[in-house]
Amino acid sequence: MAWKNWKVSGFAALFALAVLCGVRAEDVKPTDEGKGADFKGKTVEMKDKCEFAILLEFASDKEVIATTKGTKETDVHLFVYDENKKEVGKDTSPGPKCEVKFTPTKAGKYKLLVRNSGGTNKVTLEVKVAK
Repeated sequence: MAWKNWKVSGFAALFALAVLCGVRAEDVKPTDEGKGADFKGKTVEMKDKCEFAILLEFASDKEVIATTKGTKETDVHLFVYDENKKEVGKDTSPGPKCEVKFTPTKAGKYKLLVRNSGGTNKVTLEVKVAK
């Protein structure tokens, strides 16, 4: 009987992991981090094939540069979406470093999505807004 309970617990844990890490980019629930100009950066320990997202508010007509860097050589991708879920920029080049430059055409909240594959990595997302 204990063997069946262990198997059920193991399957439940694997299912939860698959659900958390297998969510489509559009479905990742972002955390609201406030104004982009005040954002100090965020570092996340990421597992293979996992992603995280944040919301930042930007003023219009000021260039934004979003970058990632990782402590290991995994494949990190960075995507930026506007309030209408339209992609405004992305960097899908190989490696842990990404850079996306964009200039919001209107003030509002933008979703920055970071995706990691190729192993675990400690990934830092930073944002710079032109003055």
